[in-house]
Amino acid sequence: MAKPLVSVLIPVYNVEEYLERCLDSVLNQSLTRIEVICVNDGSTDKSLEILKKYQENDSRVIIVNKENGGLPSARNAGIERAKGEYVGFVDSDDYVQPDMFEKLYNTAKREKSDVVVCGANILPEIPRASDWLYACLSPSYRKYDKFDANMLFHDMTVTPFLWRTLIKKSLIDKYNLRLNETIMIGEDKAFQCKVYPLAESITVIPDKLYNYFWCREGSLMNQTVYGDPEKKVLEHGRLITDIAETVMKYQEREHIKEAFLEWSIPFLYDDFIFLSLENKVDLAIKMIAVWNKCGYPEYKFDMPEWKREMVDYFEQVAQEEKIIPRLSIVIPVDIEAEYLEETIANVLEQSLEEIEIILVNNGTKNENYAILHKYLFKDKRIRLLNIAHTSYAEALNKGMNLAKAKYITFMETYDWYENKDSLKRWIEYTEDENVDVCGSMYCMKNVPGALAGEYRSISNPEENIGKYLESDFHSTIFRTGYLRSNEILFHESTILTGFEFLAVACLRTNNRAWYQGVTYTHRNIHRPDWISTEKCKIVLNIFVKLMRLSIETKCAYLQVKILEMLNGDELGKVIVNNTRAFKSSPSEFPNGENSQVEVVDALLKIASLTDVDFLKKYGYSVEKTYIKTLYEVIKERQKFLAELSNQR
Repeated sequence: MAKPLVSVLIPVYNVEEYLERCLDSVLNQSLTRIEVICVNDGSTDKSLEILKKYQENDSRVIIVNKENGGLPSARNAGIERAKGEYVGFVDSDDYVQPDMFEKLYNTAKREKSDVVVCGANILPEIPRASDWLYACLSPSYRKYDKFDANMLFHDMTVTPFLWRTLIKKSLIDKYNLRLNETIMIGEDKAFQCKVYPLAESITVIPDKLYNYFWCREGSLMNQTVYGDPEKKVLEHGRLITDIAETVMKYQEREHIKEAFLEWSIPFLYDDFIFLSLENKVDLAIKMIAVWNKCGYPEYKFDMPEWKREMVDYFEQVAQEEKIIPRLSIVIPVDIEAEYLEETIANVLEQSLEEIEIILVNNGTKNENYAILHKYLFKDKRIRLLNIAHTSYAEALNKGMNLAKAKYITFMETYDWYENKDSLKRWIEYTEDENVDVCGSMYCMKNVPGALAGEYRSISNPEENIGKYLESDFHSTIFRTGYLRSNEILFHESTILTGFEFLAVACLRTNNRAWYQGVTYTHRNIHRPDWISTEKCKIVLNIFVKLMRLSIETKCAYLQVKILEMLNGDELGKVIVNNTRAFKSSPSEFPNGENSQVEVVDALLKIASLTDVDFLKKYGYSVEKTYIKTLYEVIKERQKFLAELSNQR
């Protein structure tokens, strides 16, 4: 067989579901003079069986077996075996267009290029990937006949992602270039930083020849990036350190050190600010040393002020003493946050020093971000997570995922703690009791007699959950490990988001305690008496879920609480207002958005789940079992139908 024109390297690790699609796309290339080097990186599923089947049918398939060592080591094993004139890369859960390697190879020969980069399609379309990724994988045509530091560090359409890159094998062999096997995130970028300064010519083509599955359960990216956000940042620190060594090796290349500094500082800063203080201190010390070695003091005043401020923050953090927090406080900051500064100041005035304040910037407006940034610099216990605007529940979950303390609580940007010792006394009591959940009372400002957390006495002493359910998730401390081990999360339940979380957390454990003191104060924020019909359905379905939980946990109080909430003036009015029939043609709502059938059905489910005998056993009146709101909804429906009849 003639020497292959291209060696296609495919790392394989437990991808039996996707492997055949990938291999078919590579073996059916219009460029047939290829070798396909499949590196089985210790797979434990049927991936190796699939590889052997393909090898029997096509001599171009080469299998390299090795112990599991990760993606960089698998690619290195492929490079060692490759005999092609050029080397290309394909991930085994993706697939390529039929003419990918023909176009890349022909471009390399025509342009006399050592490296050719193409674009890629992004799959699936839903959920949608970030705008950055779409821009990154949609390059325009250009050619670099000499090294350009800006290309390497500021042209996102050229890096990262090795799988859209064809590299001349003689260039790799001449300099014995390999991936750093200790870099598990960003290894593509680190390798390109070694290759590009040595390439005599690099060509970029706009053709989208690769099909990239950006979101797949069980993928390396999901495990290493989305599973542990702090790990991602620490890995980025390792990546920058590795690239810095390459930069110093090539420091005679024009502007390479300046371009590296301009790129790496904001690249790391945006995520660095949400690290725990312990990790921040360690990483800051390392990064300051790396940047100083690469000439930051020399280039400092050539940089814009905002980048210098970022380095200032790293330098300040490097001087901090580590604090192991006893309590994590998660505060979501939404678009409107009128009392944001007052709230943060109130928390920082607390006498409890061993805290971390996790501010989740859920797409707030610029003036609020300026406040967040000011306090970030003021107190290093603050962790700032910037996210694209999402639901309230998701913002809370993202903040909870970052928590490092043994205990966690939550706060709103318009509330405050009663006095400067509130948290100290509360956490001390919680720690002494060593519980999963510690509730307390709260106050509502400007609402007469609105002291919450006291509950109705009942005849059965075993039914002691009431005060927790009458409280609020903001005035409750939770053991962080308990929430995680039981996978207790916030769900988008509109006006019930916090109550559902509180109910599930309280009922999944008997290890509870009650702190006899008022810790938290709510500002009396206006609550709307109207939500969309779709949100109404969500609320009622959550009630159905909680009714089932009350049966499962034998909690009569929760059943009564749900019925009282449904029949109460506040929520009952919301439900009735939002289930009134619209006087519009059904053709205007082809998906049934205008139907109240689901709402009535959910109310009927709640009624059917109400156990009268069960409630009697715990001393509740039968009157508590009636759902007045159900009758109100049906009455409104009858009025609507009567009006239609009269119009005829």
